[in-house]
Amino acid sequence: MDYRPTSIDDVRSFLEGPHRAILSTLGGDGASHLVVVDYLVTQDGLLVNGRVNRRWVLNLRGDPRTSALIHDHADVSHWVRISGAAELAREGDEAAVDDAKAMARRYGDDPEQFTGQHRVTWRLGADSVRERAE
Repeated sequence: MDYRPTSIDDVRSFLEGPHRAILSTLGGDGASHLVVVDYLVTQDGLLVNGRVNRRWVLNLRGDPRTSALIHDHADVSHWVRISGAAELAREGDEAAVDDAKAMARRYGDDPEQFTGQHRVTWRLGADSVRERAE
């Protein structure tokens, strides 16, 4: 097993595959909260999107430290972890909904389900990128 530090560029082709991420945030009591999220790959990290009242969104508003684990279903021993601080990228009814629709198209879901929702998009910075591969 090899746990190696790497960069977004080194794992970009893997991240652009049909994977979802397990996002970890910290609650006000210090407990971790895990949730499966869709994402988009950016030049320097990931974008995630959710409704404004989701627990993980509320957690990020209180503490932006987060990690996302992207697991390779084709190879159970392979995963990528991205850790860093999240920053609010977009909030509202249009730009953040457009992000949700782009994610829906990426995963083959109906993008129109997000029309009219109040959503937020967070940019997950890649302060640390680690990959486990054999």
